[in-house]
Amino acid sequence: MIARILCLCLAFAPFVHAASPSLVIIDAGHGGKDSGGTGHGLVEKSLTLDTARRLQNKLTQAGVRNVMLRTSDVFIDLDDRVAMANRFAQRDAVLVSIHFNAVSSGGPHGTETFFWRPDATALAARIQRNVARATGFTDIAINRRRLRLTRNPNLPAVLVEGAFMTNARDARKLAAPATREAIAEGITRGILEVRRHGETGIRRVPEIRSPLSRPSDPPDGGKRMRINY
Repeated sequence: MIARILCLCLAFAPFVHAASPSLVIIDAGHGGKDSGGTGHGLVEKSLTLDTARRLQNKLTQAGVRNVMLRTSDVFIDLDDRVAMANRFAQRDAVLVSIHFNAVSSGGPHGTETFFWRPDATALAARIQRNVARATGFTDIAINRRRLRLTRNPNLPAVLVEGAFMTNARDARKLAAPATREAIAEGITRGILEVRRHGETGIRRVPEIRSPLSRPSDPPDGGKRMRINY
C-alpha cells in the first residue's frame, strides 16, 4: 500500500550536504476519512493536496528531487507518514508537511511554520519568511513544537500552516488558486535558500532531549521564535 502511494520525482540535482537538501519529501496533510479543518467553505485536505502538487511542480522545475507521500485523497496515519519519510533519512532529505489552520475563533490569521530539530531551524525560518513575503499573509513566526511530524522523523522536518481557514480574510485569499501557488512558491524559495546558504546567519536552537511524540500527549503550546534573516 505504502509503495503504491509513494511518487518519486527524479529531477536530477547534485548530491549535497544535509544542510543543503538534495531530496524534499512533500506531505499533503490529512486526506481520505480525515478531512482536517474547515472554514468558510474550505476543506483542509483538499487545500493541502492542491498546494503539495504545486510545490512538487515548482521543485521539479528547479531541479530539486522530491517525493509525494500522497498523490490522491487517501488516508495515511501520522506514524505511517513518519515511517515513509524515514526511508529517505540517509539521503540528505528534508520533510515538508503542508497544513492550514482552523480554530474556534475567526480572529487568528497569518502563516506560521513548526519545527523541532535544531537542524531544521534554518529550513523553518527561510520557508516562513518566503511564504509570508510571497502571499502577504501575516508572518506569525516559527514555532518549536514537539509534534509527530516534527519530532519523530529521523531527518529535518517542518510543518507549514499556510493560513487560517477560519479567518474571513485569509479564507478569501486561500480560495484563489493564485494564493496556493504563492504558498508553493514561497516554500520553494525557502528550500532553495537553504540549498544556497545553509544556516548562514541563522542560529540553531539548542538540542532538547525529549521522548517521541504520541497521540496521547497533552497539547504543547510550543515556543514562537523570531529569527533574524
